[in-house]
Amino acid sequence: MPESYLAKKACNFLIENAKEDLSIAGEIADIAGVDFDEKIVEAVLAKYKNKYGGLWVGGTVYLTEEGLRFSPNGLNELFHKGDNSLSILFTHMNSIELENGFFTKIIRISTAFGVFKFRCYGAKKFIEIIKGAKNA
Repeated sequence: MPESYLAKKACNFLIENAKEDLSIAGEIADIAGVDFDEKIVEAVLAKYKNKYGGLWVGGTVYLTEEGLRFSPNGLNELFHKGDNSLSILFTHMNSIELENGFFTKIIRISTAFGVFKFRCYGAKKFIEIIKGAKNA
């Protein structure tokens, strides 16, 4: 979590290079007596990542005076390998747009380094807060 922030929102961030860690899922399946085929799950996730451009990782997005910072929640840290936190500076943001999504709207941020997306409840109001902070 950033030391100081203007606003925060629970969200799911689309992380292009997120890598699942199925070891815990396998252990839970063993305890529950459920047949778990890691190769099948990996194949399904590979198709999903290919179609959507990554995996949605749950956590919190913080709006700071410099831009946005995303930190995965504890559960997503368990089920994903590596550090999936990220920062996007206002100076790198070319556009901030709202997209339709399933259940929640998606905030799409275009930069010279790529496109970043996160989804949250109240996205329409939150995007206005982000734009206001960027223009301040």
